[in-house]
Amino acid sequence: MKQHTFLFVLLMSTILFLSGCGTSPKTQIYILNTLNRDAPPAISDAQNIVIKVGPVSLPATLDQEPIVSRIGSNMLLADEFNRWSGDFQKDVERILGENIGILLPTSHINLSRETGLLALDFQIIINVREFDGELGGNVILNASWTVVGKAKNKSIIARKSVLTEKSNGTTYQHYVAAQSRLLARLSQEIANEIGGHIKK
Repeated sequence: MKQHTFLFVLLMSTILFLSGCGTSPKTQIYILNTLNRDAPPAISDAQNIVIKVGPVSLPATLDQEPIVSRIGSNMLLADEFNRWSGDFQKDVERILGENIGILLPTSHINLSRETGLLALDFQIIINVREFDGELGGNVILNASWTVVGKAKNKSIIARKSVLTEKSNGTTYQHYVAAQSRLLARLSQEIANEIGGHIKK
C-alpha cells in the first residue's frame, strides 16, 4: 500500500514538474510607424520654420510597456506578452514630430525634452484623452491640441480631434498599425492648420 502511494506521489510530482517546464508565450515587441516620407506636404515653403512638438500627455492607464486594449466598455487589458519597444509617451511624441516634419518640410523640429538653439515659430501642445480600442474593432484617438505662435506669444488655435480607425485584423500588429494611422491623421490636421497660418 505504501509502495502504491509512493509511486502515485512520484508520478504526480513528475507531471507537475514537466508541466512547469512548458514553453511560455514569446513576448512580441511593437513600434509605431511614421508617415511615408513621400507623403504630399501641407505646404512647400516651410524650410525655415522652427516647430516644437510637445509636451504630449497620455492617460496613465495607457502610458506603460504592455500594450493596452479595450475588452469592454469598462475594462482594459494590458498584455504582458505584447509590449511597446520603449517609452510609449515618448514614442507618440516622436512619431508626431516626425510626421509633422514630413508634412511641413523642415529640419527644425524639436521635441519637448530637447533644447533647440533657434527661436521657435510654433509650439504644439497635445493632450491625448483616449487612444485605445478593441482588437479587430475600432481604435479611437481623442486628443485636444493647441498651436501656439511663439513670435506673437499667443494661442493661434485650440481644437479637439476625435478620430477612429478600423483594425484590419485581430492581431496586435493590426491594432498598432491602426494607431499609427490615427497619429498620421492627427498630424495632418495639425500640419494643415500651421500651413494655413504660414501662408497668411
